[in-house]
Amino acid sequence: MEAALFRVKSVPNRHSVPSDTSAFSSSSRIAAGISLRRRRGGGGGSSWRGSAAPRALSQDGAIAWRGAPGGAGAGDRGGCAKRSEIGDHYREMLASSPDCSLLLRNYAKYLHEVERDAERAEEYYARAILASPGDGELLSLYGRLIWEAERDGDRAALYFDRAVNASADDCMVLGSYARFLWEAEEEDEETV
Repeated sequence: MEAALFRVKSVPNRHSVPSDTSAFSSSSRIAAGISLRRRRGGGGGSSWRGSAAPRALSQDGAIAWRGAPGGAGAGDRGGCAKRSEIGDHYREMLASSPDCSLLLRNYAKYLHEVERDAERAEEYYARAILASPGDGELLSLYGRLIWEAERDGDRAALYFDRAVNASADDCMVLGSYARFLWEAEEEDEETV
């Protein structure tokens, strides 16, 4: 599986972005991680790096990509095959490091967000919490799973409280907790 990675050399602020965004320099990078630079050499034809090549430029300046994530380009095996490969990779990594809290957490997050398997995600989050009980982000992720899967506000609140106590300065934890409080309050208002 080939991953499209990119590096951003500088991030323009709102004052340095040109008003005409339809023109990109040859060294620009697209947010999806696909290079617009052409390979050098190898004949007179144009070949693009990676498996994705531009397909068309729409009137609003957006580029449609052949072979890009979500596209249906040649050689694209679809999302299910790629998800299966990712799941297989996580299971292989966990076989070699079964107590690594980072791997357990990331696999649980993958199961929750990609595979939509809340039951298995809960199992792996629980194992990760046993390996690293003071990880605020992990506790926050587990609280979010409990809230989204079971709508158990009291139990989710316990994990969010633990997460905030463990990582009071972590904006991801605080944001996740705020979102939970917002959704729980809205749900309470709907039931009243």
